Amino acid sequence: MTRVSENSSTASLKYALNKTKEKVEDLQLKGSTLKSITKPSDNPVSNVEAMSLTSATNDNIQYLKNADFALLNLSVSEKSIEELTEIVVKAKEIAIAQSSDFFNADIRKNVANEVQQLYNQSLAISNKKVGLKHIFSGTKTLTVPFDSNGTYQGDKGHVSLEVSRNFFVPINLTGEEVFFNNSEIGKAENPLENFEQFQDKNIKINRDLASADETEKLEATTEDKAFQSRDNLFSQLQALTSALENNDPKMIQGLLEKFDNTISRLVTLRTRIGSIVNSVETSKNSLTSENIDHASRRSALVDADVTELFSDINKQQAILKTTYQASQGVMNQTLMDFLR
Repeated sequence: MTRVSENSSTASLKYALNKTKEKVEDLQLKGSTLKSITKPSDNPVSNVEAMSLTSATNDNIQYLKNADFALLNLSVSEKSIEELTEIVVKAKEIAIAQSSDFFNADIRKNVANEVQQLYNQSLAISNKKVGLKHIFSGTKTLTVPFDSNGTYQGDKGHVSLEVSRNFFVPINLTGEEVFFNNSEIGKAENPLENFEQFQDKNIKINRDLASADETEKLEATTEDKAFQSRDNLFSQLQALTSALENNDPKMIQGLLEKFDNTISRLVTLRTRIGSIVNSVETSKNSLTSENIDHASRRSALVDADVTELFSDINKQQAILKTTYQASQGVMNQTLMDFLR
């Protein structure tokens, strides 16, 4: 037979009251936050999954910010190329009109002023910025891409942003791609790069004079390379201005094909930007859909069932009240109750 003392009865009642109070407190905390998990120990497995979903959602939010910034840069680049296309088309129209013998030298000199304004507009577009960064200077975004003479001061690099996990897109075009017809412009070529090394080789020196034909061929090649290095949008506008000022219709007519090539290149670049924009927008839609799925799954893991929660709160409060009433007779006994 087990002896039950008053102290043990009191301790048991206190323990039961504390357990009931803890349950009520826990339910009230969940009711204030409407979360079924208020600390990791409530459900470790669900808590780990919920934290993983939260981390993935935060990553997607940053990817969406990157995508918005990429779309901004691409939009500005596309608009700039559209404006450049209009300038080149206008220059071509002027060249077509002024290449005929219908106009005299005075008219061509007046038109040359208009072409000079087109040159100034294209130079302003080439140095356009988004915020503090130039869009046509490659990775040297803080460097002005072109000086007043149209000399490129940027590089050939592209700025890339991660718009989805492990998916990077270029958000800019270099000045060489946009303004130069030759992709090799600006490359400092080493004159000995293609030469074999002369170690252990017999070198034969030819002192014969070059023939006249070879000399002419060499001069023509040099002139072609010099002209090729100047084959860009700025040089074309400058050449048109010079031809108009010098009243040279043949030179004006010779620029028509180059204007066509420039227009074709600009249209191709706009198409390229459009494909990148489509990829970024597709990525944004995918990220938005993922965030919705993550939110739905996380809600199922950590959000409390409101109806069930408040039903449990009422139930535990009733249990606590009953426990108080049951313990009232034992807890409030005095010495006189035992002497009766």
